[in-house]
Amino acid sequence: MEKLEQQFICVRIIKADGLDLDLFQFDYDQTWCVVFLNADRTIYGRYGTRAGVRNNAASHISVAGFKKAMQRALEVHQGYPANKQNLAAHAGPKAKYATPEKIPHMAKTKCIHCHQVHDGILRTKWLQKELTAADLWVFPLPESIGLRMDPADCLVVKKVTPGSPAAQGGIEAGDRLKSVNGLLLLSQADLQWALHIAPVETKLKVKLERAGQVAEKTVTLSGKWKEGDLSWRESSWFGLRQGLHLVPLPEAERKKRSLEPDMFAFKVQNMYGPGPEPLRKAGLKVGDVILAVDGRADLATETQLFVYIRLTHPPGSHMKLSLLRGDKKMELEVPAW
Repeated sequence: MEKLEQQFICVRIIKADGLDLDLFQFDYDQTWCVVFLNADRTIYGRYGTRAGVRNNAASHISVAGFKKAMQRALEVHQGYPANKQNLAAHAGPKAKYATPEKIPHMAKTKCIHCHQVHDGILRTKWLQKELTAADLWVFPLPESIGLRMDPADCLVVKKVTPGSPAAQGGIEAGDRLKSVNGLLLLSQADLQWALHIAPVETKLKVKLERAGQVAEKTVTLSGKWKEGDLSWRESSWFGLRQGLHLVPLPEAERKKRSLEPDMFAFKVQNMYGPGPEPLRKAGLKVGDVILAVDGRADLATETQLFVYIRLTHPPGSHMKLSLLRGDKKMELEVPAW
């Protein structure tokens, strides 16, 4: 690793104040991310993936995988600028806000962390009634199309889910991915970038190497393939929850209250900071159990619940909560907070 690092100029950015959001576009909810750059600001690729909390925080990365990405970045550099056209898609569209401080929701924040960038964008868009599903479903994991990559290499397919879009497109375990829609890949993070910028309804042209031979496969995508779990993302705490902490009602409490095991039931665990003050004033209390929102009891996960609230209830609107407070059922109208 040290010998590889000596071939780079390594810069560590420990806070996001002043970060150039035109240049540095990546999954801001990660613990750690690497962007491989040329001095002229051309992006060679990215490294870093996070799939969740605790055991999944580092499940998709490894020292060996990072070394592979570094070696590929050096190979790209050796071929630069002749290969520059294959790198253009690594750059994202011009950011609406040049730096995190320019995001209205972040204007007064000091010492900005990376996850607060997405947090601020989500909250600002919701307040401006511009929030869309595309703002929520970002950087899908390869598993969303049926691919599990090998962390030790990060471009080698470890497993393909039967019946998935990737399987239907002819990708197999052991394949080494080279590019997606012409975008050169250095690591799984680049594959996620390709999925991130792809439309929901699309066909991916995947170039790969199999048994020493290069082949191209087509993966057809549609529907809800970008959707996943948002609960682990730090940006969801204020971008979506805005201080409201809900937890699935524990099994013991379900039995005590005669609720079915699979029944929608989320307990108000806490309400942090000033964000949930409108909920407090409307009568919501810590310990209340939410059984439905606007009569909907089919929202099976916390992610589905908050996505529904944020995409259907703009500022100034209200929603009806069906609650259980102790043994008493009640209806409570609360404002979108």
